[in-house]
Amino acid sequence: MRRKMMLVVLMLGLLGVIAPVHHAAVTTAESRPVARYHEPTLLIHGYRAGPHAFDAFIRRAELTRRGRLTLTAFIGQQGISYHGRWRPGVQHPLIRVVFTDNHRSWQANAQGLNTLLRQLKARYGVQSFNAVAHSRGNMDLLTAYGEQHPLVLRRAVLVAVPANGKIRIDDPLGQNRLLANGQPLYQHPQYRDLVRLRATFPWHTTRVLSVMGNIGNGSDGVLTNVSSQSLAPALGRRFASFKQVVVTGRDVNHHWLIRRNPRVISLAMQFLWPHTRASGPRAIT
Repeated sequence: MRRKMMLVVLMLGLLGVIAPVHHAAVTTAESRPVARYHEPTLLIHGYRAGPHAFDAFIRRAELTRRGRLTLTAFIGQQGISYHGRWRPGVQHPLIRVVFTDNHRSWQANAQGLNTLLRQLKARYGVQSFNAVAHSRGNMDLLTAYGEQHPLVLRRAVLVAVPANGKIRIDDPLGQNRLLANGQPLYQHPQYRDLVRLRATFPWHTTRVLSVMGNIGNGSDGVLTNVSSQSLAPALGRRFASFKQVVVTGRDVNHHWLIRRNPRVISLAMQFLWPHTRASGPRAIT
């Protein structure tokens, strides 16, 4: 009997040692955070542009630790191909969008963009995105989001928006102006297309920063400021917030605004990631 009692006490002692160890292991496993894919920012170039349009923006974002290029998505008529690797846990991932045929209409490009958004949702589980668009890329983005919205567009930096024509085509310098009611005097095809999107453009989901350059004559050399300012009467009431900025000085012509202008790049980053402060430079691998 005495021997049995000693065996029971010994077994209880062993259980007392083992049980806490097992419990601690379970707690550690359950509390370990699971990496996820964060909200991406799409970089959308304009007509006849290509993969290098946002080189300066990407370089600045990575040097200051505010964003990192993860993927380049090549959108073509045969589908979408991806270069790069998007790892979970990357803060402020950047996705460079490249249209392999950079002469197509904004309606065709919008279809490609929405296909891309659906694929990002299916592959990475993201529910929303931000965007920086330049020139005709703005029409691609706004048309895509107005027609379909597989992901929620949270913040959009729209640089040099051709919302109501181009100087050399249908909007001569000094001809158009905004009337007292806010509407442009002349309404060109781009403007009419944007107005048609009002019925389907999501209500109050998107914060917009519209940036335009003024070389001294009320234009950036390609677009009049009135053309870019026409975005507000076309779709402004659909946005959650809307701000316009006109930049002057060096590198404010149409093509250099997003490629070279440090103020435009800084404004874009502050708007996209208002709670993220720039860090010191780092080596990029």
